[in-house]
Amino acid sequence: MSRSIVFHYSHVFDGTIWNIKVSDQNSVMVLEVRNHERREVRFSALNYLTNAFLWRDKVLDDPWWINLAGVSGRIVLFTYYSDSNNPDKKATIAYHLTDAQMAWWNNDFSIHTISREFVAGYAEKFGKRELVLNIQTGHVVENVEPDLNNSDSVVRPHHYPADHPYFATVKRFLNQKFNLLPTAALEYLEHDSLIFISCYLHEKELANYLYIISPDGDLLLQEKLAEHLKGIGLDTFFILSGCVFFVRNKGELVSYKIL
Repeated sequence: MSRSIVFHYSHVFDGTIWNIKVSDQNSVMVLEVRNHERREVRFSALNYLTNAFLWRDKVLDDPWWINLAGVSGRIVLFTYYSDSNNPDKKATIAYHLTDAQMAWWNNDFSIHTISREFVAGYAEKFGKRELVLNIQTGHVVENVEPDLNNSDSVVRPHHYPADHPYFATVKRFLNQKFNLLPTAALEYLEHDSLIFISCYLHEKELANYLYIISPDGDLLLQEKLAEHLKGIGLDTFFILSGCVFFVRNKGELVSYKIL
C-alpha cells in the first residue's frame, strides 16, 4: 500500500514555541510561547483534531516568571517562580482547560509527577516534604498510594548523538540514498511503516531538516525546521493521533496527516 503525507494545518505565534504539553483525554495540546524581547510568555490551548483553539495567547498574572508544567484531563498546571533570584522557590497554579480560569493555587509546591487524578511534588517552606495533591482541587491527599503512572499517547523519536553507533548507520543510509551528510546528532523513528529522520546539515551554519521516507525508500516529505543554529534540539518532531507535528522557524506549529 502506498503511503502519503498531506498538509493538515499550521499556526504562527509571536515568539518562540518553548514547550508543548498534550492531554489525550481531551485531544488538546497546550503551547507555551515566549517572547524574549517583550519578556512575555503567552499560552494557548488547541484541539489538535479539530484545529480549533479553546483559548489563545493568554497572559497570566505574572507575564514572565511562569512556565507550563503539564496538562491532565481538564486541568493545566503551571510552575510560578515566586522569587526571580531563587529558582528553588516555586508555586503551582492550576487553570481549567476549558475556559482558562484559575482552579487553585499552592504557593509552596514544586511539581514532580502528574497523572490523571493526582499531582505529586514537594513543599519546601518547613523542610522538604513530599506531598500528593488532588489535581482537580489542589487539596492534599493523605494516607493513599495513588497510581502516578501516566500513559502518554505522544510518540517521540530516539535521539542519537554523533558518537552513537546508530548515528553512523543512519548517516550512511542518508548519504547513499539522498547524498546527505548529517552532523552533530539526529532523531530517528520508525512508525506505521514510515521512517522519520530529523538531522542537522552544514549550510554555512547549522540547519535542521526533517525527512519522512516511505517503506520503498521514497522521500515523502522534506522540511527545513530551522537554520542559523548554534546548537541542537530535542524532540524536534512527534507523532500524535495519526499526524506528525513539528515546530518550524521556532514560532510556527505545523501538522501533516499520515495517510
